Amino acid sequence: MNIGIPKEIMTGESRIALTPAACAPLVEAGHAVFVQRGAGLASGYADAEFAAAGCQLLDTLEQVYLEAQLIVKVKQPLAADLACLRAHHIVFSYFHLAADHALIERLCSIGLTAIPFESVRDDTGALPLLAPMSAIAGRIAVMRGATLLFRNRGGRGVLLGGIDNTGAGIEAGNVVVLGAGVAGRHAAATASNLCADVTVFDLDESKLADLQQHYPAIHTALSNADAVAQACLDADLVIGAVLVAGRRAPVVVSDTVVRNMREGSVIVDIAIDQGGCVEGIEATDSDTLYKVKHGVLQSAVPNMPAATPRTATQALANVVAPCVRCIADGEMNDALRQAVAIADGRIIDPVLQQEVAA
Repeated sequence: MNIGIPKEIMTGESRIALTPAACAPLVEAGHAVFVQRGAGLASGYADAEFAAAGCQLLDTLEQVYLEAQLIVKVKQPLAADLACLRAHHIVFSYFHLAADHALIERLCSIGLTAIPFESVRDDTGALPLLAPMSAIAGRIAVMRGATLLFRNRGGRGVLLGGIDNTGAGIEAGNVVVLGAGVAGRHAAATASNLCADVTVFDLDESKLADLQQHYPAIHTALSNADAVAQACLDADLVIGAVLVAGRRAPVVVSDTVVRNMREGSVIVDIAIDQGGCVEGIEATDSDTLYKVKHGVLQSAVPNMPAATPRTATQALANVVAPCVRCIADGEMNDALRQAVAIADGRIIDPVLQQEVAA
């Protein structure tokens, strides 16, 4: 099968879906891999490395789409990609379709097949292609939030972890993490390691218990509207890490709560890919990291792991490459078959069908 890896065009997106080392076995298996020139540079992979792995380098986005049947990329197709896509294409990437009905309609009108990374589940029900990026996003969210709290960035002037007990009245920063999944867990651990005062909310008692066992200093609580609202009002930094696989993220922080939060406090909404868990929050990007609403700094970058493209690309390629091999070999396993969202222009994912019908 002809496999195409185009250069990512989303603002600030520096990752590439496969490393040269991940491409080499595909070529050895008889598949042709076409890579757009420069696609790996921001991740630290030169064109010569892809050529040495047996890939064929093409100059333009259009050439890659013309040559390939299977398109492997990081983020969902944007306008330039969509103009090149045809019915024979299989696109394997992050899509987050539940939050983008317009993209669903366009993909269906093209008649292609779409397999979202974030829909691939293993035998335990976990999401192995989403997990490494969620882990990175959780860690970055705390680091980003910590710097946005600096006064010169517009924040409250709080050092997230405070300092050691050198005197009375020196408070550690108060961090609230909404969600104890992979992103939330990594966010909570990172904030705790910085010596912040951390509280994590979730609906799953077992996740909270496990988190408490590994990080005894972290406070945990079952999520309910009143408790979350009060915690956010007292917080310096709120991390939104709510994920309902295949669906829009539920809104758990109302605009009223944001309006009453401390001036200069910070929200980092990792769930923005799925529409965001903060009411009315708007996506930001690597050029405009945050917007201020009601005096609160709100950061909601959909491709947050792109800030560390070398690490993120290596982590992503490790889990994506075996799936690409299965698709290219025509031997899709149950996990991949069940992950197909759109086939030949028809929505076949039952959860996505419900989202579109809602």
